[in-house]
Amino acid sequence: MKASHILVPTDFSEASLEAVKMAAKFVEMYDSTVDLIHVIPLMSYYDESMQHLGVPFDMEKDLYPKVLKTANDKLHEIAEEYIPKEHRGQLINLVGRKPSQVIANKANERQYDLVIMSNKGGHDSDEVRSHITEKVIRYSEKPVLSIGASFAENNIHEILVPMDGSGDSVAPLVQAFDFAHAFDAGITLMHIIEPYSLGMEVMPFTVEDDAAVYQSLISNINKYFEKHPELGFTIQRTGVDFEDLLVRETESGSSSVKFVSIVKKGFSAHTEICDYANSSADMVVMSTHGRTGIARILLGSTTAIVAQHLNKPLLTLRPK
Repeated sequence: MKASHILVPTDFSEASLEAVKMAAKFVEMYDSTVDLIHVIPLMSYYDESMQHLGVPFDMEKDLYPKVLKTANDKLHEIAEEYIPKEHRGQLINLVGRKPSQVIANKANERQYDLVIMSNKGGHDSDEVRSHITEKVIRYSEKPVLSIGASFAENNIHEILVPMDGSGDSVAPLVQAFDFAHAFDAGITLMHIIEPYSLGMEVMPFTVEDDAAVYQSLISNINKYFEKHPELGFTIQRTGVDFEDLLVRETESGSSSVKFVSIVKKGFSAHTEICDYANSSADMVVMSTHGRTGIARILLGSTTAIVAQHLNKPLLTLRPK
């Protein structure tokens, strides 16, 4: 995957340092440049500043320099400890009312390819991922890798890609392939059939058997790659149902990754995804959007709920 320029948010907590450690591994893998960003919540900014100042005070001379200097010193310490000098980019200190929005807005700038952030920061919660992380996932136009702890290549053996058959849900296969190839891992595609649809009333609907759904998924994936020949991907059938090869052709040659397809029936897609991933997969790569209309909204909601309950690294992508 493209990871030339990475943005890493930190609140200086031990939990957020895991994202910095992960970025250091990406430096080794992708020769990345890493920018660190720290956002001071607006109210905390005033509270912490005024505790050390008498009144009257000068906003420009007293308030801003003291708080920002302390944060800047901490950013330098972290960068010097974890990121090699030649790969250090900007050390960014900003003040904002909503840290998640500040981070997402910064991430959406042209130079960034990826955001790596911790599931949690300095404020503990019962959710697997903090509200700040969830909102960055929601608003970032760039891929977001959210983790509980940094991981090495040999920690990733199976990558789960939830898919509804739409082009938007197929798009993450490209990033999943890159990770799988780098980590020598396999890919599992998962399609969830929910036996009830939500409308004015709850109504069951019938579906084809698993083999028919699987064939339809493969057909949709092929159509997506045919529409995007610049990606260089094709599917090579193995002759075994539910097991295939994803092949990429480049100027330097071809490479392939084995993937298996799973069709499951369940009352909630997010529950099936989390249950399978937490027990069997090592990472989840999924789109924040799916089919158009109400299904597009529902898949986005599924991604948000998965983020709340998934204990594994999650890479989310907003389709272009």
